[in-house]
Amino acid sequence: MKAFTIVSLAAVGALALTACGSGSGATPGDAGTEPVIDGTLTVGISRDPGMLFQPLNPSSALGWVSEWAYESLVYFDSEGQSQGWLAESWEQTPTSLHFEVRDDAVCADGTALTAETIANNFRWIADPENGSTAIGLVMPLDAEVTNDESSVTITTKTPNPFMITAVGAQKIYCQAALDDPTTVTNATNGTGMFNMTEAVTGDHFTLERRDDYKWGPEGAATGETPGVPKSVVISVVENESTRANLLLSGELNIAAIGGPDEDRVLGKLDVFSENMLITGGMLYSQAEGQPTADKDVRVALTKALDLDELMRVSTAGKGERAPRLAVAKPQVCQYDAATPNLPATDVAGAEKLLDAAGWVKGSDGKRSKDGEPLVLEFAWQTRGAEISAAAEMMAEQWAEIGVGVNHLGAEYGAFIERISTPGASSELDVIWLAANYPVPSSLMTYFTGPSPDKGNNFASLSNPKFDKLVAEANSKTGEDACNAWEAAEAEMFSSVDYVPFAMAAQSTFAQGVSSEMIKEFYPSTLLVK
Repeated sequence: MKAFTIVSLAAVGALALTACGSGSGATPGDAGTEPVIDGTLTVGISRDPGMLFQPLNPSSALGWVSEWAYESLVYFDSEGQSQGWLAESWEQTPTSLHFEVRDDAVCADGTALTAETIANNFRWIADPENGSTAIGLVMPLDAEVTNDESSVTITTKTPNPFMITAVGAQKIYCQAALDDPTTVTNATNGTGMFNMTEAVTGDHFTLERRDDYKWGPEGAATGETPGVPKSVVISVVENESTRANLLLSGELNIAAIGGPDEDRVLGKLDVFSENMLITGGMLYSQAEGQPTADKDVRVALTKALDLDELMRVSTAGKGERAPRLAVAKPQVCQYDAATPNLPATDVAGAEKLLDAAGWVKGSDGKRSKDGEPLVLEFAWQTRGAEISAAAEMMAEQWAEIGVGVNHLGAEYGAFIERISTPGASSELDVIWLAANYPVPSSLMTYFTGPSPDKGNNFASLSNPKFDKLVAEANSKTGEDACNAWEAAEAEMFSSVDYVPFAMAAQSTFAQGVSSEMIKEFYPSTLLVK
């Protein structure tokens, strides 16, 4: 991805290897291909995912690894509809989810997956003592979990019309992993078709097929299906051009390619999956004492920016303006709350607002108030040349109105550590945030509630009117819920709490693989011929 992305439901799954009569690779959909028996499938990912226990790691890169080894209660088809996986059936209301779960799934350590273990996954996340980054994102803060021998029920006091999307898609870990997460820091223990046999941080991960696997959704591949790879090797290839080269040469079967290198791959290999994701956005700190706690300052800083140009630069000309908070698949709501409510570019207007707020220019053209210069502490992830260029452009445009910038660019791990440190919002003024989830309610952990280490409200945002509108939106269902969320987001954007300005398609290309579920693929939901 082109920017820091908290989490995405985009799946990357085990595909059937194919070969032509000569044994060379074939692209998806090629006629006359035959399955490769016990082959090795190779995947290229853009960065190391970090520790492999998802409840403590929000990295989107982890999805490229965890999809092979772990399963969820449901999956989502190409129409965005939930389909059964570890759950055989389910019932939902705005305040509850009830799952009847299958009883034949077996963990990689040989133990049976029980309804109690599934429930314990959500209890682990919900327990604030565990410090899960998924609390509020997957599990609502007021959620309660109960179970019997064959079912799991999650109830909330506050309505949540989209809870199935977050809860249903959460990866389920086996009990030993929950008892001691350090056992799966560089290993796996799930019910998926593959189990990790080697993990070399920053280099590669190797997973082996579980030949006894047979509990996937109806019609899915098993461990004995011809064409299902014996091994999956996931290599960390940070340079996008290198990933494209390896894919074109046949040294990789699957990789996500974007930016200028995408043009080299398009037309030569099939797009196997595509998901639109927010890649550029800004949080303005509202911690007490920060200049950006003043709404007029936030509006002024945004008016000084050319968001259209920032979008073009940050996406290498391949993106669009982000219309709302939740753009990832499966898209539950579709509306444009951002464009009509975010401040339009108006440099003169920006200067007037700052003057009125007491931030006036000195003889050197730089702004200060009560002797304190207006210099923004700007944290962003050093993720590709496009992001760096966009960050520099923002600093240049702010400089034109007399605002200085201290760049705090850092690689992913250091960036996350910086913004997650308790009290960081009192030191940072602007945070580049590109958070992706299919439903807006799950993203609220970043825009409301407690700051680290009690929550994920990195910028200490506080907007009572927005919170009230969110509560109203959560009380509704269907189209009414989407309409209410549009109103809530309109308040967020007009108050300039968060400024999403760019989104782009993440395209996953493949060669030498085949699936009847092209465009939506998961490790064990593939029909292989």
